[in-house]
Amino acid sequence: MNNIINYFSVYSALLLFSCNIGLKNNVLPEEIKNDRDDFYNLINIKNVPQTEADRDCFVFADLGSWTGYALPENEENKLAGSFIGPYMMTGRGWIARSLAEPIIRVDGEKFDLARNIQTSKYYPGKLVQEFRNEQLSFVTELCFLSARTALIRSRVENTGGREVSVSLQWRGGVYENSATLSIEEKGIRIANNREQTFTYVSFPTAEDVRLVGTDSLLVVEKEELRLSPGGSFETASTQTFAFERGALDKELEQLKGLEVNLVFSENEKRWNTYLSSLFDNDSPFMKENKYRHVVVKALMTLIANWRTPSGDILHDGTYPSYNGFFGIWSWDSWKHAAANALYNPEEAKNEIRCLFDYQAENGMIPDFVSRNKERINWRDTKPPLAAWAVKCIYDATGDKAFVAEMFDKLYKYHQWWYTDRDHDKNGICEYGSTDGTLVAACWESGMDNGVRFDDAVMLKNEPEKAWSMNQENICLNSFLSAEKNFLAEMAEILDKKELALQLNKEAEALKNHIQAKMFDEETGFFYDTRLGTGEFIKVMGAECWLPLWAEVATPQQARKVLEKMLDPEKFNSKVPLGTLDISHPRLRPTRGYWRGPVWIDQVYFGVTGLRKYGFNKEADQLIIQYIDNAQGLLTDGPIHENYNPLTGETLNCPNFSWSSAMTIRMLLNK
Repeated sequence: MNNIINYFSVYSALLLFSCNIGLKNNVLPEEIKNDRDDFYNLINIKNVPQTEADRDCFVFADLGSWTGYALPENEENKLAGSFIGPYMMTGRGWIARSLAEPIIRVDGEKFDLARNIQTSKYYPGKLVQEFRNEQLSFVTELCFLSARTALIRSRVENTGGREVSVSLQWRGGVYENSATLSIEEKGIRIANNREQTFTYVSFPTAEDVRLVGTDSLLVVEKEELRLSPGGSFETASTQTFAFERGALDKELEQLKGLEVNLVFSENEKRWNTYLSSLFDNDSPFMKENKYRHVVVKALMTLIANWRTPSGDILHDGTYPSYNGFFGIWSWDSWKHAAANALYNPEEAKNEIRCLFDYQAENGMIPDFVSRNKERINWRDTKPPLAAWAVKCIYDATGDKAFVAEMFDKLYKYHQWWYTDRDHDKNGICEYGSTDGTLVAACWESGMDNGVRFDDAVMLKNEPEKAWSMNQENICLNSFLSAEKNFLAEMAEILDKKELALQLNKEAEALKNHIQAKMFDEETGFFYDTRLGTGEFIKVMGAECWLPLWAEVATPQQARKVLEKMLDPEKFNSKVPLGTLDISHPRLRPTRGYWRGPVWIDQVYFGVTGLRKYGFNKEADQLIIQYIDNAQGLLTDGPIHENYNPLTGETLNCPNFSWSSAMTIRMLLNK
């Protein structure tokens, strides 16, 4: 009885909330934020590494760069005015604390940057520091002009009432003792021997560039320059990073004739285009600055994790995070691409190509790829969401050519599931592995240590390297049913009408099986079933609402699932829609990984599934609970891999890409 009362109390509150949000959002507030300069310090990247191996710092990156930069902490007096880094996004650590620390003197006296700081801001796409007293103003900015090069623009102005003598120097150094530094024209080439990478720091307007030690440099930009009141000068420098000497030299050639102000102007234009692509949406959430801030934070996170081709990574892709993940993972990438399609569709297309570059002859897509193809994981794949991602790209772009490019590859991957992961050939698939291990089969689900797998065993399939676990998975078959429909739509687009008809028939048959055989009337929930017996594996987890997202539940089944999702003793916790029923005895809300913590992709599938059955008010409220209660989302904290369902505490990896991607799609009602 208490559960029924709780459910209807929550439901009434949802209805009241929905009425309120509808009234409030009928009028667009005049003060709504649209411009990139309205959004700053959404993520705190003010940190200085203590050692070159410090990986806990947060950084800014753009344009698919393999390096990132931070802002100095306010108490770091020595590094005020510097940009911290570069940090190598390979996870190998920092090249330097700073390659360019400014030293300014006014009439021979050192200008105290730390004492005279005005602002230190991380905007979408650039970093800015401003310093000023009654005598002098110093403004320095950093943005990326390409995937390999960061550009620093600095301006010194006499703000006093008398003429002054000003000098500007830059000092810097590298961490690696074995690095080789050499002066070339107006720059310094750094060969990082341990990592076999190359960095070049250019000071085109410098009067003097010299080394003051084997690992440090000194650059004199201006020395004893007389500035009248209101007088000023500007300087510019670049920092270029490459994995190969040839790539570095090619980049340096392209930097000749650099137009500094144009780079910053184009940077602002590009980021404002990103923002307008997301804000120009009829979602009521985009009519409130609160949610716009979260969307921009998510966008900044995704772009910081964007990597361009390097080594055996042949197309652009997105790391799960630059904190602790090194490689590009398949079902992460499908989610990243679905969000990227909304603001950077060309990168989204490459995200798909990046994994399909390594599609096996039998159709399988590897779990992840890396800069070294010897490390590609072929033990398992990941859930089939690639066709959904391609359909998202098509919906955003109308690009039939891309659909034609990918269709046969997608269909081959779809068929692979039925040749290698359908043990009894009944058209209902299981997760599995190529090496026969249960751990790899669990990884293939993406829900690595889910409670529902605790008693699973492995079975050998007919192909040489193919095993299945002995349970037919509700999420996998929901994904496959949805994929059949996506492929059928694409087949229609490409005038493959017979194949479209076949796929639609297969989707209908799979839907009927899920409704009849994988839904338990007694508990009102979907479950995995045991191979051979059809017995329900009665673990209530996030996978059980995937049939709503795939639109394979009946309306009656969807309503019963909704009841569980809104039950505060099941899934309607402080941060809702965790991966395990919070009353389950094996719940581990803090260190459980997939045994209770809230993963944002599963929140997305849940609320999107509710919308497909008309439960829009309930979906809105669950989204708001997530945004309000997930630690750090509304402050300057990073977006995390997952969250404690009971407290909202951040868990596991910060700056997490698929959490960001799914947050964007949720708030845009996509």
